[in-house]
Amino acid sequence: MTECKIPVFVSPQSLTFSLDEKSSHSQIITLFNPYDFPVRFKVFCTCTKKYTVVEPEGSINASSRVDIVVRHNAPAPAFCDIRDKFRIQMQYYTTKKVIGHKDVETVLVRSSNHFELPAENFKQLLKCDSIIDSYDNESEIRQSYSKNASGPNFTTLIMAGVCICGLLLPSSEDTDVLKFRISFNLKLALAFVLGMTTITILQH
Repeated sequence: MTECKIPVFVSPQSLTFSLDEKSSHSQIITLFNPYDFPVRFKVFCTCTKKYTVVEPEGSINASSRVDIVVRHNAPAPAFCDIRDKFRIQMQYYTTKKVIGHKDVETVLVRSSNHFELPAENFKQLLKCDSIIDSYDNESEIRQSYSKNASGPNFTTLIMAGVCICGLLLPSSEDTDVLKFRISFNLKLALAFVLGMTTITILQH
């Protein structure tokens, strides 16, 4: 067997103990051995007085796992927010040579409800979005849209009709049809207004 560093598979990667929640004072670390040969393990800690590990050393069969229990012995306010570390060390079963290790960080917090979403993650909805949300169902949205898009209003049609009638009136000084005359400049203005109203009608 070639002796080389191999990965150490540990879950979870960190432990969080809660000062107010006694059930969190005892937690489990799972050690995985995905290889086809058995390994040994040893558990070390940066502060052994604060923790107790049930079976801090042992062996793991090939393609197996082992659960170890970690207990916090000093859940006091003075130790809150202090980070400690466990080191899980793996060894070859026969030679006991170290083949890898994994660190698991631990911390004691004052409350189990210490995870809060940052306020900046929430943004106010735009007014157009809130209007859509105010409808009860899809049929009401369709009815509102059909009312707003029913066609050009009556005033636009009247303006178009007046412009057309004005353009049909004679502009020659020699013509005396019904005593109605209209200047050329006024006809240009009516043509412009007619063009704008036509565009408005076509957009609807």
